[in-house]
Amino acid sequence: MQSVAVEVKVREGKNSFLETNYYRKTVEVAFFLIFIMTFFLIVLLYRLISSLFLVLEHALQLSRKVNLIETEQKESESRSETNHERRKYPRFKVYWPIQFNLIDSYISHDGRVTNISEGGMLVRSSEQMEIGQHLKSKVPFILGSEITTIEMGAQIVWRNGSSGKRRRNYQCVANFLDISPRDKAMLNHLLTSLSQ
Repeated sequence: MQSVAVEVKVREGKNSFLETNYYRKTVEVAFFLIFIMTFFLIVLLYRLISSLFLVLEHALQLSRKVNLIETEQKESESRSETNHERRKYPRFKVYWPIQFNLIDSYISHDGRVTNISEGGMLVRSSEQMEIGQHLKSKVPFILGSEITTIEMGAQIVWRNGSSGKRRRNYQCVANFLDISPRDKAMLNHLLTSLSQ
């Protein structure tokens, strides 16, 4: 009788050990699943926030574009040198950031592209440039749901003085000179999407 009681206690001890081991493994798996879910939630949240910033930037571009239409109409009268180029390529009003540097300089400058065509672009910047200067530029823009960048070499063909009382705000027209086939195809695709 005593040996039966001892055997029952041993079995209960084994069952208790197995149950403890089972619960420990279950908790480990649960923590692992929680960790994986948390990781994916963080990635998803990051993607949502970055998409929100893209949408906000796009909305800001659209709101500024409306203000630029009136300004562009007034300035188009003074840009007689670009009239032929504008007739040759249709221009599209945009408000995109641009980074550029002059060919003989490594100093990078920021500005805004306010209209663009297959042959060139109008750039607003605090940096004054001279007619004939060559520059390298990068123009990021939103195409679909992605941010894409076009790189091109350009030459300044027109410029005006500073406009704006509080800070320097120069404008220049740059004709595209050097653009890779990939970026040229991307620019053409972009212009096609803007024309629709």
